[in-house]
Amino acid sequence: MALPACKPSTPQHLQQTADGTIRQSESGDGTNISKSRLSRFEAIIATNQPVLESLLLQLPTSAILDLYHASTYLRSFLQACPTAWSSLSFRRLPAVRTTERQPSPGSDSSSETSTPRSSKAYALDQLLISVVLPFGTCMRCLDLDQTAVSGHTLTSSVLPARRETLQHLSIRGCKNVSLKYHILPYLNLFKLQQSIGVADTKARSSLLALKSLYTFRCRHHRRRPYLTTSLLRRDSDSEPTHELIKICHNLGIWTDTAWCPSPGGRCFRRKDYFSGRGLNDTKSEVWVVFDRLWRSGNRIGRLDTQQSWPTAPRGQLWQDGDYGYEGEALGTQDDTSKLTQTHLRKCHRRFVDDYKCHACGSQILERCEQCSIRMHCMGCRKILCASCSYSRPLPLPKALHSAAISSKNIKSQSESLWWVPNARRSPNLMDQESGGANASLAGQTDATPTMETCCMKPQFSVGGGIALLGPGISSDDGCQIRTAPLPRGQGFEDPEFVHLRKGLGRDIGPSETLRIALREGHDPMLYWILFGTAGGQLSMCPRNLCNDCVQTHGWKASCQCCQQVVCFAHDLRGLKTRVCGYRDLSTEDRTIKEAMLRAAQEALKLKQAQIKTMDRVTEYLQKHGTLDEQCDYELAVVTELPISSDDDLQEQGNVEADEVGLPLAAGAGDATNAFTFLPFRPTAFNQSDGPLNTRNTWRGCASFICPEYRSVGDVRRKCSAMVRKCCKCKVNVCPRCCESACDCSHCKDNFHCPNCFPEFGSENCRKAEEVERQRQAEEVERQKTARLLEEKEAADRIAEQTME
Repeated sequence: MALPACKPSTPQHLQQTADGTIRQSESGDGTNISKSRLSRFEAIIATNQPVLESLLLQLPTSAILDLYHASTYLRSFLQACPTAWSSLSFRRLPAVRTTERQPSPGSDSSSETSTPRSSKAYALDQLLISVVLPFGTCMRCLDLDQTAVSGHTLTSSVLPARRETLQHLSIRGCKNVSLKYHILPYLNLFKLQQSIGVADTKARSSLLALKSLYTFRCRHHRRRPYLTTSLLRRDSDSEPTHELIKICHNLGIWTDTAWCPSPGGRCFRRKDYFSGRGLNDTKSEVWVVFDRLWRSGNRIGRLDTQQSWPTAPRGQLWQDGDYGYEGEALGTQDDTSKLTQTHLRKCHRRFVDDYKCHACGSQILERCEQCSIRMHCMGCRKILCASCSYSRPLPLPKALHSAAISSKNIKSQSESLWWVPNARRSPNLMDQESGGANASLAGQTDATPTMETCCMKPQFSVGGGIALLGPGISSDDGCQIRTAPLPRGQGFEDPEFVHLRKGLGRDIGPSETLRIALREGHDPMLYWILFGTAGGQLSMCPRNLCNDCVQTHGWKASCQCCQQVVCFAHDLRGLKTRVCGYRDLSTEDRTIKEAMLRAAQEALKLKQAQIKTMDRVTEYLQKHGTLDEQCDYELAVVTELPISSDDDLQEQGNVEADEVGLPLAAGAGDATNAFTFLPFRPTAFNQSDGPLNTRNTWRGCASFICPEYRSVGDVRRKCSAMVRKCCKCKVNVCPRCCESACDCSHCKDNFHCPNCFPEFGSENCRKAEEVERQRQAEEVERQKTARLLEEKEAADRIAEQTME
């Protein structure tokens, strides 16, 4: 993509010669000032316009400023080169909160421990006025996100001076720029010019060239939903935000603030706001504003440059599909150029363009964060409209009776509802469930969402924020939940459900089949628990699933005690769930990885020994003559050394893996093949490294039990299951398997699993003693009762004799 046609020229006080030197102009007294030779880099960019344009499109603004301060010639050259200042970004990344103690401004702390000194007030304003405005005569894009730029400087100096060339402005998060006092007064001037119908050429040249304006989270910008009555309050931020959307629509400016088109209570944010305020009037309008750039946050490229690139598509197109530096886009191609704005890039249009409901085929417009996430399945990438995503479809609005009135109403509605094409009624009204009739909000409770999360639920704020709370959750997980919606059949489906639908998980679906697989092979079952069928790709991002994905076998199980759903991807492979017959999954994960590493090292040593043996045999045979058929046979026997001395164990391990239907892709090369026969020590087995025990050894029932304590962010109720842990081998035993356990006083405090009890628990068990004491106590009590009964009978006889 070419830069604006502003040809750079050599500064007037410098003259370039043919041999690559520059000579300064002669002074007034006729003397010749000293000349200097250009470096190779300076000569290339000064004489090759395509090279200069390509370099500027691939350099961030900070690098251009460093280049500006590199030498005297580059400073003078860039001052006379407007193309170097066509796209500038002074954005700041959001600050990261730290728990370290900050020293006070007047403390005597050393420079090593003190925080870096912040820039002076209005430093960015001075940079814009003294450098950018004089030299950037062709400036097209200006990005000031999260900066302390002054709104007065922006609207009185920068925007008026570049209103004919500036096409994009971003002030997201600028707390010193106000919508109410800076942006709206500036835009109202051009709105008035448009309203009076400017037609002459002189006045047309003063119109605004701005095509896009990003203002989300700046001062006086409202993020929460609001009522129509809030527009009349002078101290509310609703009126500036409302007017910004309308003025930008009239002027043809794309803005990052819009209203959610989901009708009525089908929008989750609108419903939560309406019910949270305790409103009962269903005729009231609730406007839901949302950030149209809520996925990327206007940050292009990967922020962590040290992180490796993903091998499979993750859906984070703004990071994996485009290049950037600290959020600033870089590139030379037309669709991913540095001059292409975020809302025009492919990584953004792919989320909002040409989506239809998979149930009814209706067109789906750009929606707010909650509607986009909760009406989209991350398992199969199915997307539903607001009517089909609930258990009951929306009723059609009432038809208009009079043709004349209907045509007039349709024309007025089309003008007022320009943000919802083909809509007959305003989506902000809360009586959508009744089709416009007088009905209470109680009727809306019958319709329930058809999609649900797999386990943990993300935290949605009223202002549109999305938060994931819990241990092990990274920034990639927070970005992964924002990948909605995405098209089907392009590799964005969840890999676990793809494997399960292909049939890899049909033998390990329900919990009963899991127990059968456990009896057939304990170690393959352990490997499947920790790594799964999706190639070991672990993400703690919760998934919103449709009914078809929820009913798929093999991705969940039920807790044995409370019957709550246990998600294999997050609860099980996140090492949270307790499994009967296994130790804590974190310990099992560490053990199996260490064993796999040892197996890979042994296989490597064995392969090296085979190579050495092959070389020695070949050298010996070459010395004594040519190789005959017998030597070839012996050589083949030597090279095919057995991998394991226990052939039965190797065959048994392969059979178990095939029966369970597990993939053998645990690593690469010899490590993968070594795993199929590696004799891992089962957790419920009391033995050292060696073959598995016989079939009658207790292996547990493989029942899944919820974790003892719920992590932060997990709103599911706490499970009351009393899982006991063996004090010797640390194996978890479920309540069902503990029914036959010894209940003596010693075994209650020192529990042993059925494998450890015969060797360690039986010696100190007091069951027989307590049973004998209990029998003796019962015998004493029986004798005492019999003696009392005899005494009573004797007293009765004496009383009868006395009466006679």
